Amino acid sequence: MMKIKSKYYLSLFFPLLLSSQLIFAQQSNKTVEQAIEQEQQGKLVWGDLYSSDVNASIDFYNKTFGWTTKKFGKNNGRYHIFFDGVEPIAGVISRPAQRNQTESALWIGSFTTKNIQKVVTKAVDKKATVILKPHDFKYYGKRAVIADPQGGIVALLELDKINENHKKISNKWNWAQLFSVDTAKAATFYQHSFDYNVEGIGESKQHYYLAQQGEVRASIVELPDSFEQRDRWVNFIEVDNLTSILEKAKSNGAEIIYQPNKNNQLAIISDPNGALLGLTEQESE
Repeated sequence: MMKIKSKYYLSLFFPLLLSSQLIFAQQSNKTVEQAIEQEQQGKLVWGDLYSSDVNASIDFYNKTFGWTTKKFGKNNGRYHIFFDGVEPIAGVISRPAQRNQTESALWIGSFTTKNIQKVVTKAVDKKATVILKPHDFKYYGKRAVIADPQGGIVALLELDKINENHKKISNKWNWAQLFSVDTAKAATFYQHSFDYNVEGIGESKQHYYLAQQGEVRASIVELPDSFEQRDRWVNFIEVDNLTSILEKAKSNGAEIIYQPNKNNQLAIISDPNGALLGLTEQESE
């Protein structure tokens, strides 16, 4: 997992995430048609957990989040779907523990795109590595996985407009933040390859928002020296009761990497297999 000398170094960056969510809310006064179109572009909508111990991962997330699990198709024993109630929310698939000599498990977030092949081609042109080339992702559309030039792993999802099963996916994935060894280089890559608009955060010359069609989708912040020096996406998901989830996560073997405080309701956990997951508390109506 990420080698962390100071767990609470992360607290320097979370005000950026909070302020970006406020901007997102302020820009939401759109027509219904515009809102529908925007929601399908550049947004984190799905997560896949690659795990060296699928059974242990399933057990942890079912116990901690109250999810249920089903095999993805009758003849596919490698891929499972997590359900949050009746809504599919994520997948889990086996991966070799020694792969890339990294952690035993890894969350990879999927961002929507209109043209997956175009994005992958542009990414490769900028020195990205294709991990999984564009392929049919049953029910939801086409999917691909790449590693950006600095090692950040991210997936793309081109939603199937004819088969609308993707509309049943949970909307609880709500943010992603890239911790980068070279934020300017990362911002240039995602601007060129993913067609994001890049906006500087405040007066900082090292932190950026990634926006598309007027909506802020993610952020890029500097990775501290106290971390293992490779880029890493951390994907955030909404939960109903953050305190309760963190208690369950810890009792089920997770490590709390970043604790919430009186100024925010955000957290990052490392699950028992080393996968990092961001958590936010769902806002009350």
